[in-house]
Amino acid sequence: MKKLIIISIIFLSINHIQAQPDTNIFNSITTFFQQNNYEKLSNQFAQTLDLSIEDIDGTYGKEQATVLIKAFLKKNKTSSIILKHQGASNERTHYAVYALKSDKKAWSVYVLLGKDSKIIQLQIEE
Repeated sequence: MKKLIIISIIFLSINHIQAQPDTNIFNSITTFFQQNNYEKLSNQFAQTLDLSIEDIDGTYGKEQATVLIKAFLKKNKTSSIILKHQGASNERTHYAVYALKSDKKAWSVYVLLGKDSKIIQLQIEE
């Protein structure tokens, strides 16, 4: 009986550890925006994601979302980005909220990571 309890505790501990995102992912996303590096940012996209950028709003495949974020970053070079808040939901998804600025405008950026630590939702709003 003790072996069963110990195995159960180990299994639950490993499962909990795997559910945690790579804590550096949000720091990496910050760096990718700072560098206007749409390629590395899009490497973090899930195969489909909900994308909202100014007047664009919908569910897109990874390739189409890459084209849209490329256009946004080309038009709006990042002058600063600050990670304001991050957290997790009950469904083992993780999120972060950033303050993004260019020479022209300021935005709030919301990033939602799925269970596999890939971006499943990206919102960039003024």
